[in-house]
Amino acid sequence: MKEQLRTLLITAKILQFFADIFAVFGVFLFAYIYFRLYQDNPMAALHDPGFVVSILVPFVPAAALAWAAARKRRKIRTLVEQNQKQP
Repeated sequence: MKEQLRTLLITAKILQFFADIFAVFGVFLFAYIYFRLYQDNPMAALHDPGFVVSILVPFVPAAALAWAAARKRRKIRTLVEQNQKQP
């Protein structure tokens, strides 16, 4: 049981670490895309539907990894609660 909890905890920490790294890179990628496409006319970004894609796409890997880490943490919490209920 302890080994399984340890493995889940390490996996959750690693996933969250990489999610944070991808989020930082997502910010830089978004800034690059924004300034490259809309540097001349910032208001054009509000009229362009592709702007929504340029906001969301850089953050998809970070969101997926954060979601996976949250699932691991939920599983840890469930295992700990089950272990506490058992005598």
